[in-house]
Amino acid sequence: MASKKGATKPQAQQRQQQDKRWNAAEQACREIMSLLEALQPSLAAQQTSEQYAQMAAVYYKKIRNGRVLSPGDFNLAADVAASARRALQALSPALDFAGHPQSADCQRMLTLADAVLAAMSELKAAGRRQP
Repeated sequence: MASKKGATKPQAQQRQQQDKRWNAAEQACREIMSLLEALQPSLAAQQTSEQYAQMAAVYYKKIRNGRVLSPGDFNLAADVAASARRALQALSPALDFAGHPQSADCQRMLTLADAVLAAMSELKAAGRRQP
């Protein structure tokens, strides 16, 4: 029995980390979508930026009920983040929003997107380390 408990503890820790990552991605996606809506007038002024925002919305709709509940949903959350980041980059290639009227919203969305993409990158790097 002792060996059984020892074997499940790492699995439980992995599950906790996964749930934490998924919850963070879910919250980030919700906020990103809200910020994209708030930034819509600015994004509409730049066609490429608007197209990336639309792609983020398409990816977000594919996430089941807006909840990140599986690895597939997490991949879609990363796609939402990447599209949002590209929308911002089309708006300002240097990602410097100092002169933008909604600079705080742009910066917040960039921070959220980068956090989700960093979690995905970290996950991919961990997968490569395992034989």
